[in-house]
Amino acid sequence: MRRRIGFWLLLGIVVASCWVAIVALAGPTYNPGRSTIAAITAPASLLGRRMPLGVLWFVILNGGLYGVLGLTVEMLRRPFQSH
Repeated sequence: MRRRIGFWLLLGIVVASCWVAIVALAGPTYNPGRSTIAAITAPASLLGRRMPLGVLWFVILNGGLYGVLGLTVEMLRRPFQSH
């Protein structure tokens, strides 16, 4: 179970890093904070609409949110697993 939650956390970090790369390559005129896709795949971007987030904090926060999502999925999935 820990391995799967770690995978969720790593997935959140990868998704956030991809958004950072997209913004870096697109230039200063691109604003992913208004994108619905960014809001769904990187929930930390919703917090960035209210207050500025640094790149590192954005990646860490998104990884943590994916980790909590993974923990929730694993806890809900656990009773349905056959032994």
